[in-house]
Amino acid sequence: MDATERETALKRMSDTADAFYRDAVSIGNHPFIEFAGLMNEYILACRRAHAEGIDFTQCNRHTGNPLPLHPTMSDYINEKLECIFSGAKILQADSGEQTEAAGSH
Repeated sequence: MDATERETALKRMSDTADAFYRDAVSIGNHPFIEFAGLMNEYILACRRAHAEGIDFTQCNRHTGNPLPLHPTMSDYINEKLECIFSGAKILQADSGEQTEAAGSH
């Protein structure tokens, strides 16, 4: 995507995350609501990447391009994953890799 397309995508992503949050709250399942937090953290990372001129749409495991994360972001992501999946995965702040949490299979 070019810069203008990315701006449009970011707006639509935010709108989608907001709609998801409203619907998730109406369901009343707290771990499901936490997905909205993950989406918003992803959007924040995408906004930061875009501000640095990085095409965030090309940052994924398939392309091999990492999405730059501020070190504190992994703590927040881990908190959400811990709530949703009871510690099944942990995101390491230094490398962005996911590893098995202690005691999970």
